[in-house]
Amino acid sequence: MVLTNPWNITLRNLIVQPRYWLVIAAGLSGLAMAPAWANPAWTAVIRPDPVTRQSRCLLVSETLITPDGYDSTPVFLALDGMSLRIVTESELDVSFNDLRLDVDTEPPVYSSKLIQKTILVFDQDIPKLIEQFRKGKQTTVHLRFWPTWPATQSFPVQFNLIGFSKAHDSFTHGCQPTG
Repeated sequence: MVLTNPWNITLRNLIVQPRYWLVIAAGLSGLAMAPAWANPAWTAVIRPDPVTRQSRCLLVSETLITPDGYDSTPVFLALDGMSLRIVTESELDVSFNDLRLDVDTEPPVYSSKLIQKTILVFDQDIPKLIEQFRKGKQTTVHLRFWPTWPATQSFPVQFNLIGFSKAHDSFTHGCQPTG
């Protein structure tokens, strides 16, 4: 068996023709970016529902850490088909009526509906919100945490929407991988 070099790259060519270095550099930079592609920001997974604790198929974002005015708290988004829930471990403060979600440059969507004081619920016009997520690049959730006095600021938490569409396709098939 004879091994051939399809690009005919030899040490002499690398020295004489610098353009080969560009090809190698481009390939290596692509490898450096590979870990970002390996971990999608969204996954369709069977796991306990944040409210009912019953196992079910959920579309879940990556978990991010945000300050809550006094400490920090993990935050993730969970879509169950009927609502989008923003799940934290810190109590949310709805008294300012400024908790919202922005998708890119779309108009903000507001909510003041809480479950268990730590879960903000968006349940209006979910098909439109899903379509914005599928087309979008990022969503920003603006959260405010309790206690209301002294009042803390609203904390923006940015979630990447890359991979949402593929994960949503899997979600709509009962958390089964799609081709």
